[in-house]
Amino acid sequence: MVSAEREPLHLSNAHWHEDRISVAADASLLHTVKGSSRYVDRQFGNAWSWTPPPGSAVYGLSASVPRGPMDNGGPALRVPYRRIPVIDVNSLEEALALNAGNTSKDPHVTGMWRGQPRHYPLARDPLDKLRLYGDPEADEPSLLPSAARHSVYFPDLAQAWCGLLDLYIEERIETLGPAVSPPRHAELRREAERFVNSYNYRTWALATAQHYGLPSVGLDLTSDIRIALYFALHRFHTDPETGVMSVQRATEDDDPVLYGLDVFAHDLIEDQNIAPPWLLCARPQAQSAFFFATAWGDSVNRAADRVYVAVRLKNHASWKSPIKTAEAFPPTYKDDFLSFLLRARERFRDLPVGDHLRRIYFPAE
Repeated sequence: MVSAEREPLHLSNAHWHEDRISVAADASLLHTVKGSSRYVDRQFGNAWSWTPPPGSAVYGLSASVPRGPMDNGGPALRVPYRRIPVIDVNSLEEALALNAGNTSKDPHVTGMWRGQPRHYPLARDPLDKLRLYGDPEADEPSLLPSAARHSVYFPDLAQAWCGLLDLYIEERIETLGPAVSPPRHAELRREAERFVNSYNYRTWALATAQHYGLPSVGLDLTSDIRIALYFALHRFHTDPETGVMSVQRATEDDDPVLYGLDVFAHDLIEDQNIAPPWLLCARPQAQSAFFFATAWGDSVNRAADRVYVAVRLKNHASWKSPIKTAEAFPPTYKDDFLSFLLRARERFRDLPVGDHLRRIYFPAE
């Protein structure tokens, strides 16, 4: 977050409209603004043609922001112009019951979940928090895409990744050949050619990178609360040399959380809606995974802006996981794409693309 003159806002994924102020801002401090430069919140993509004074709380003072239907005035996280209520659940059954309320009446909005073994607050300068929330301790959820978390510039690996996907598509066509008629095999090749030259191919490349472990400009969400609970109730560690992922149950020292999100449909990418049926990957299907695709540039934390509730899982150590690891992560004999990636990892071990493939993770079989 800095004050700066930038290129046109839409080119950096910032909102085209500027100068939005919460009704709960400190108006008395806003009257002191004089001739300051443009200010851009590079977490959520909001911009002002002037720099908000410290304490002005252009996103609204937490105590004064209007409360939503789930907000009883208790603990809350903050995002622009809203409070996110934090609620506690004390049993798996209570957590699962929340799913019934995760449906929007707006047909253009889809209810999603994300589970994490703990809440991660967004790192932001206290002075900027004063400008935005009037509170240097304001707690913003961090739902940054993996590329931002690991300081990876995705275009640097995109070409190599797409080259691997081209090889996989060719392999799939050859594998399917004996099982289909010659005319159908020829049609598969034409389908593949159309797909590879479409915008959907680029989107699919981003989504598959995220689903299988490469840093991307998006985030995995799920429509299945059981999957979100599985990720919240476990910790994952990947051996950087082998890619083998160990899974451990969250302990009493962890503070797992579920985020409920209402997401605009155009922000979500689902494999089955963009890729040919014969190319669908097993892992995103098993996880009911959606790729949140618009968190880049000056809006890297945009997913957090869609969170409407944070659910803390209390007494979780005694809970039974709603699904098993093998259900969330299909093994290689059920996941053709994972099998291909692991073979490519060995084949291209000494090439630059091998560095990217070492990020692929999978549970021990």
